Amino acid sequence: MTKRVRPDSDEEAQEEQSPGAAALSVAARHAQQALDSAKGIVSGARLDEVGAKASATASNLYREGRELLASNEELSHATEHLSAAIRKNPLAAVGIAFSAGLLLALLTRG
Repeated sequence: MTKRVRPDSDEEAQEEQSPGAAALSVAARHAQQALDSAKGIVSGARLDEVGAKASATASNLYREGRELLASNEELSHATEHLSAAIRKNPLAAVGIAFSAGLLLALLTRG
């Protein structure tokens, strides 16, 4: 049995991750930075200013996320495979989606 050594830095951890996982890690870091920035804005600003800045930040995050997903080849291949599987078995796909939605509704209903 081999023991896996944990990387010492974030850069080393990203090198060990797949491209998709690394892209998600980058997106998570951007989201955390946006959250930290929002906390600073809220502490000393008026609500209409906060709303405008939050809207701009959300737009930027959405745009960056779409660009990140579009540029990631691994995710593009996964999307193609998923689309092919849905075309091959449409009734099963609808059943799975319905079941997942029902389960999510039951879990969030509390």
